[in-house]
Amino acid sequence: MSELNIEWIKLSELQVEPENPKEHEVEKIMLSIERFGFINPFIKNYHTGKLLAGHGRKKALELMQEKGLTIPDQLQEQDGDWLVPVVSGVNIESEEDAMAYIIADNRLEELGGWNNPELLDAIEAIKDSTPDLDDIGISESYVNELFTSVEEGPLEFTDLIDESSIKENNIYFDIMFEEEYQQEIFFKFLEHLKNSMPGDTISERLNNHIKMMIEE
Repeated sequence: MSELNIEWIKLSELQVEPENPKEHEVEKIMLSIERFGFINPFIKNYHTGKLLAGHGRKKALELMQEKGLTIPDQLQEQDGDWLVPVVSGVNIESEEDAMAYIIADNRLEELGGWNNPELLDAIEAIKDSTPDLDDIGISESYVNELFTSVEEGPLEFTDLIDESSIKENNIYFDIMFEEEYQQEIFFKFLEHLKNSMPGDTISERLNNHIKMMIEE
């Protein structure tokens, strides 16, 4: 296995993976780099010469150049171009494995979720130094949702069931979730069905919801 090192490469010479399916909030990334400097190196697959990680950061740096902004802290300049840190020593020979890494690097981060009470405490701690939370991807509506979820607590499945609809011949199934947030989303969906769809039972409301979606 090759040893990992940092080398400095011109931003204009970085090759992206054109099939990268990840979308980016380029303006938000740019604001983050302006505030904190460039502290997250690129990762390049030296077998293909293309990026494995850093597509959004590359776009953000290019946008900063277009706007004529000052070179971020931690970067260097050479011949009018910006030199950026790139992790070297990564060689993934299979294009399929390289794409799998790109997806995993992004998707696994998303699956982690948040501890909502601790996130609210953290937001409270930084609000003076970060008056516009939207700059770090935290909208006012999202904060309101966090407060609501913490105050009301997690939904219980029994809260969504009308006991009068329980019958002796009901068939019950166990539903397994990989992450706690998936269970929360599922319960919110059931609550939506209960409040918006006609029917005496959850199954009837779900059936009516599916019919409505098909007809649309």
